Amino acid sequence: MLKLPSELAVSKVEELHQQLLQELETEQDVCIDVSEVSRIDTASIQLLCALQKHLFTVSHKILWHGQSQAFSHAVAELGLTEFLALDGSN
Repeated sequence: MLKLPSELAVSKVEELHQQLLQELETEQDVCIDVSEVSRIDTASIQLLCALQKHLFTVSHKILWHGQSQAFSHAVAELGLTEFLALDGSN
């Protein structure tokens, strides 16, 4: 399981990208824990959307663990709650 840090900003996107690439090597659903996220920017959400899009093409998905109001709010503000399956619509 990949635990996201409390702050996800554009300066951390490359590091997150590398971690996600490692998760993809398992060729399974990707488990991500958002419970500690207190701040997230659009670049980080875009990266998670790219991951979700790729996983759809290989019949896998992101499994979200934990809850973060900041994360959920940022995703909702961008209208991506359904796309990222945060509403349970896997």
